[in-house]
Amino acid sequence: MLNLLTKRAKVLHLGPANYCWFTDPSRALCLKLAGTPTADRPLVGMCDAARCPQATHHLCHRPVWAEHAERTETFLGQLGTTRKTERTRLQADHDRALRVVAEIDAAGTTDEESA
Repeated sequence: MLNLLTKRAKVLHLGPANYCWFTDPSRALCLKLAGTPTADRPLVGMCDAARCPQATHHLCHRPVWAEHAERTETFLGQLGTTRKTERTRLQADHDRALRVVAEIDAAGTTDEESA
């Protein structure tokens, strides 16, 4: 059991907005984005946890994503009508954060129902 846990612990990387199960570097979105596909560790600072297949979100990550969604919504409300490119980028970021929050909430509901 100790050997199994030790092996799994080597691939788990904890971040403020997700847990990265870095089991297959070829699937790591951060490495693809950075152009470093042969790295032996994830680039946690470049993590796009809403799109990476190795990232997992848990209830403890919800406040980070919810705050990000709130701040992005505030910025969207302050943008002038001529800032179309920035509005498009921020709207996509806001939608992504809301999607992660909704998925965390849905997983939490499923966990509570099965308990």
